[in-house]
Amino acid sequence: MSDARFTPVAVNERITTLDVIRGVALLGIFLMNVEWFNRPIAELDFGLPRGVTGIDYWAGWFVHVFIRSKFWTMFSLLFGMGFAVMLSRAHAAGRPFLGPYVRRTLALALFGFLHCVLVWNGDILFDYSMGAAFLLIVFHAKPKAMLWVAGVALAGASVFGAAKMLGYDQMVWAPLLGIGVPVLALGLVAWAIHAWPADGLRNAGLTLFLLPCIGMMVAGLVTPQATQAERDRIALQEAHTPAEQAQVRKDQADAAKARKEHADKVVEEKRITSHGTYAENVAFRLAEFPSTAGQHVFFAMFFVLGMFLLGAWFIRSGLMTTPGMHLEFYRKLALFGIPFGIGLTIVAAAIATTHVTGVNDALYRFSEGLAVMAALPACLGYVAAIVLLFHSPRFTRFMALFAPAGRMALTVYLAMSLIGTTVFYGYGLGWYGMGRAMQLGFCVVVFAVLLAACHLWLSRFRYGPMEWVWRAITYWRAPSMRLERLATA
Repeated sequence: MSDARFTPVAVNERITTLDVIRGVALLGIFLMNVEWFNRPIAELDFGLPRGVTGIDYWAGWFVHVFIRSKFWTMFSLLFGMGFAVMLSRAHAAGRPFLGPYVRRTLALALFGFLHCVLVWNGDILFDYSMGAAFLLIVFHAKPKAMLWVAGVALAGASVFGAAKMLGYDQMVWAPLLGIGVPVLALGLVAWAIHAWPADGLRNAGLTLFLLPCIGMMVAGLVTPQATQAERDRIALQEAHTPAEQAQVRKDQADAAKARKEHADKVVEEKRITSHGTYAENVAFRLAEFPSTAGQHVFFAMFFVLGMFLLGAWFIRSGLMTTPGMHLEFYRKLALFGIPFGIGLTIVAAAIATTHVTGVNDALYRFSEGLAVMAALPACLGYVAAIVLLFHSPRFTRFMALFAPAGRMALTVYLAMSLIGTTVFYGYGLGWYGMGRAMQLGFCVVVFAVLLAACHLWLSRFRYGPMEWVWRAITYWRAPSMRLERLATA
């Protein structure tokens, strides 16, 4: 009688190319994240810091153009590939998929929450867990039922919204709108996947990722290219009645209050991370976590889910299961994606690299939308280049050095955060505020040590420590850890 349990993938069944790409992606993520071990996360919308000159400016510009948004997208792409591999293995073997996948997603959410609160608030694992949940929905939900639910919710939101405009204080429209919009988006994605099995994953993924980028660019174009003070003055001039003027003043006061609160939060976060105790940092991160929930949902539904779907398409199409048979495709992708993506990023950087609130809001919003859009072809071009290098006899051995880090990606990702906060935060070594150029050197040295540690660990064990925990939760059994136990396990 065959064993119908869904078990961890054997070492010889792994797609090594995925491990290599994942290892390179980790280095790119570290080069990006190290800045935010030395700056408040609340400054994430500020772009490059003002007043930086010399080698630190050019190091920051290099990361802004060649690294930023190119590697978390790559990591997301790989997650989608992993989902598709897991699903295809389950279907091929006739084994259950839903239970293990739900446990895997819940475990990832727990890891993300603990990482965000106990270690570093720049976590992306929690976003990945939400993206994984959305991925499960669009693969298994009935598109017609979702579209009906979305239609009813949006119709109800329209009715109650109209009632509110007529003076009836009904707040039902807001939650209905909050239900209708995401259900509509997920329903359309589910329909696309079912309607076009071959291309639906790719088309839906591209659409989800690019829509908010286009939205940011359009918002930048339609927003008056003026300072906040000038926009406030124009708004008052366009308000004709005393009641309208009173409402404009109230809205402006609320907006000014929000900007002041955000500026205060930047100062407070910098004080806590640079000089606060570990307990103060944990308390700050725990208090901040719920306030960012809406941002996490938006990011996961559009950017993360979009990249997950593209990753699943790479597996379904065979491009990544047998990459050696598709090298011509990867050559074309690298030759197009890298120059086009980096070229657009340079244009975006020429428009604005630093956000000065109230001064260049519109320009920076347009620049951000263009830069994130450019990250997609650049990311795909980078992936193609890694595949080509790994399949080139001259570079295969060098690229293979990244594979162990890719096999221990969760452990390495958490270790980078733990090392970064311990070195830079006030409760650790207190090296907060290190120059950008030195940060990059720090990353290269630390990542080299982590690579060596991964090689040493995997010479004795099948999995990294966090990978072992994750698999134990996913498959509801503890997999064999030591290599010598494989023969008898």
